[in-house]
Amino acid sequence: MPSNKGTGGLSSDDLAIIAGIVVVIGDILALWALIKAKQEDEEVPAAAVAAVRGVRESNRKPKGART
Repeated sequence: MPSNKGTGGLSSDDLAIIAGIVVVIGDILALWALIKAKQEDEEVPAAAVAAVRGVRESNRKPKGART
């Protein structure tokens, strides 16, 4: 097996370290995406509830009014 010492190539150890770094970066990005998705899920129902309440209040008849 030829040795690549002095030729400037990457050794298997170098490639393993690079692959590990890429995996860690990918995991961080996946975690960030999950956190953002959870935040969006929490914000959407609150906005939807506020919109529904606004519609209900505008359709409400004043107290004492007869139909």
